Amino acid sequence: MLEGSLKDFTLDEVLQIISMGEKTGRLILKGETPFGKKEGAIFFERGQVKDAETEQYRGEPAVVDLLSIKEGYFKFVPEDVSHIKQSINKSIPDLVLLATSKLDEWDKIKNKVSSVDSVFKLSSDGIPERIHLTPTQWRIISLLSKGLTIRQIALKLNMTVIDVSKDVYGLVALKIVREVGQKDAEGKRFVKRKGASRNFIIRLIERLKRV
Repeated sequence: MLEGSLKDFTLDEVLQIISMGEKTGRLILKGETPFGKKEGAIFFERGQVKDAETEQYRGEPAVVDLLSIKEGYFKFVPEDVSHIKQSINKSIPDLVLLATSKLDEWDKIKNKVSSVDSVFKLSSDGIPERIHLTPTQWRIISLLSKGLTIRQIALKLNMTVIDVSKDVYGLVALKIVREVGQKDAEGKRFVKRKGASRNFIIRLIERLKRV
């Protein structure tokens, strides 16, 4: 059985061993990421990634989440995975590259989006006259207006927190939203700032829908 600490092996090395050995089974991972503790499993069939799951995600978002683990524990359990539905078709090098690029994106935007537990509100400061938003950004704005954090939105949309943070960063840069606080582990908000008035928010949403 292949198991050990990620202090002794990198995840890249573990994935290479599984791939080169054309192993079938489940790789259990548990450890620390830039977004907190993560635990989950990646399923392999003849050395290729077939599926992945964490408590929050399934499929490719789960792989990206798990490959962001830098310190922790791994254990490979040989087992039949024929009942597991194929949800991932990327090669291991492509998945590693994807996870690495996502972490690089996070390094670039984390100063603008201070925490994945931040709460945002629509802002009245310097909103541009013409705004072009993607359908995903519209959904994110709607969820932000309900008080959901980046982490909560990522779970709801089955996106990585990095992808949601990237979209929120764009909305912050356009001055469409602003951070007003954060939520702790119990979901209580703190560091509250004065938000935009409800009448203004209604007018802004109507204006954006006409663009």
